[in-house]
Amino acid sequence: MERIVHVTFGVHVSLDSVASMVTALGACAMVRATDDSQRGYVVTVQRPSAMAHVERRLAEWEKYGFISWRVAAP
Repeated sequence: MERIVHVTFGVHVSLDSVASMVTALGACAMVRATDDSQRGYVVTVQRPSAMAHVERRLAEWEKYGFISWRVAAP
């Protein structure tokens, strides 16, 4: 079941760090930018096991204040 996640990186996060985090997400999902700011992304996850991995990563980054994220309604 495909899941869509919207991710927004904080302005205090360097673009180099954003690129590194987006690359990490890209290892198990398709990632595309939503605008030219390089702060907003849509992450498309195909497999349930990959979704669990993505959610763990995002929860950790959110805990440190790097991002905000939400899963789109199915």
